[in-house]
Amino acid sequence: MVAGIVVSVWRPGSFVDVDDARDAMLAVERISGGTPMPMLSHMTDVEFSAAARYAFAQSTGVLAIAVLGSSAVDRVMAAGTSRQTTYPHRFFLSEEAAKAWLTGIARGGE
Repeated sequence: MVAGIVVSVWRPGSFVDVDDARDAMLAVERISGGTPMPMLSHMTDVEFSAAARYAFAQSTGVLAIAVLGSSAVDRVMAAGTSRQTTYPHRFFLSEEAAKAWLTGIARGGE
């Protein structure tokens, strides 16, 4: 966690299945103590199963998520993950911009 933002880093080339997604969300809930928090997720060159995308979208432990990637493919993967979320979700190429957006969300803006 950095400055009130939960940070997740997925290893480039990873494939995330539903069990990985559930484990990640359990870790977020433990870190946050059950209070939804903003999250920065590094996901350069990461693939998510449909079930993992759905599990992430159903998370109640996330206030908003900024997905940090480095390519158009990463942007498409992030868009696929955001389809069913109930929380704000945006893709960024800049970590600074992602953190600024999350900080604004945490302060009650968007």
